[in-house]
Amino acid sequence: MSGTGRMEGSGTGGPLLRIEGLRVGFRSADGGVVEAVRGVDFSVAAGEAVGVVGESGSGKSLSMLAVMRLLGSPARTTGGRVMFDGQDLLALDEARMRAIRGRDIAMVFQDPQSSLNPALTIGRQITDVVRAHRQVSGAEARRIAAESLERVGIRDAGKRLDAYPHEFSGGMRQRALIAMAIACRPRLLIADEPTTALDVTVQAQIVDLIAELRRDLGIAVIFISHNLQLVAEIVDRVVVMYGGKVVEDGPVEAIELRPRHPYTGLLQACVPNLTGPVGPLVAIEGAPPRLGRMPQGCPFSPRCPHVVEACIEEMPPLEREAELRFACWRPQ
Repeated sequence: MSGTGRMEGSGTGGPLLRIEGLRVGFRSADGGVVEAVRGVDFSVAAGEAVGVVGESGSGKSLSMLAVMRLLGSPARTTGGRVMFDGQDLLALDEARMRAIRGRDIAMVFQDPQSSLNPALTIGRQITDVVRAHRQVSGAEARRIAAESLERVGIRDAGKRLDAYPHEFSGGMRQRALIAMAIACRPRLLIADEPTTALDVTVQAQIVDLIAELRRDLGIAVIFISHNLQLVAEIVDRVVVMYGGKVVEDGPVEAIELRPRHPYTGLLQACVPNLTGPVGPLVAIEGAPPRLGRMPQGCPFSPRCPHVVEACIEEMPPLEREAELRFACWRPQ
């Protein structure tokens, strides 16, 4: 630890965050455990932006809640490690984890309406976070809060501190949440579908804001979304999840130009082309697997247009090809 209480570098030269074999399950009625996240592995370097994409139910948000140790009952982590700067977050006691959460790692949730306390002013909510992690006076905490609001593009930040959440628009509430997240200058920002329920123009503004903050503050970013095209605008690397597993992982340029997993290609095809020729909108037939009813082999096999017998019988391992990792018996 440094003199400020912030975590120092591990000295290993490794990634800032490394998720190894992460598993998350739900206790079933018969006393067993139904796994929703089934051995997730990926890493994030200091200052890197990584997009985690997939349909609802793929396990992307659940994985990040496990990283933050914010899983609510009946969900619980059932295996794996989450190494942040050399420490396994899953092995820390709650007091040490609470010190890291909000200071070194911050998370922005997808619904600002429910994430902000309607009974407290925006300024109170930000200053509470600041004073929980930094030894500063109330006046200094308020100055930091105003500076954070200003940084995320809210005008008259000093006056806006005394506003309540209902006095902000949806886009402004999301900006306020981001201001709260960056107030203690975290090293990693996790943005969980931060553009959900916002109109297209405001979505673009939030995406640009996160990209700007990453550049100006030098923080690493994990951007969770179901929209591959959206995350491709601001990330260096994409992790594609399906059925609680990573099915593809690689640099954004490689994923965009030559995805190897059929699911990744179909995710791309689902997004309408706004700049080129207008074509038919592609839909992925079928539905994601239900908890407790996961296919024996590849979880995407019931929906895959390129399925072969091996896909049904056995889950393919994550293979590496140049900069890409993919789990597919018949890569495209």
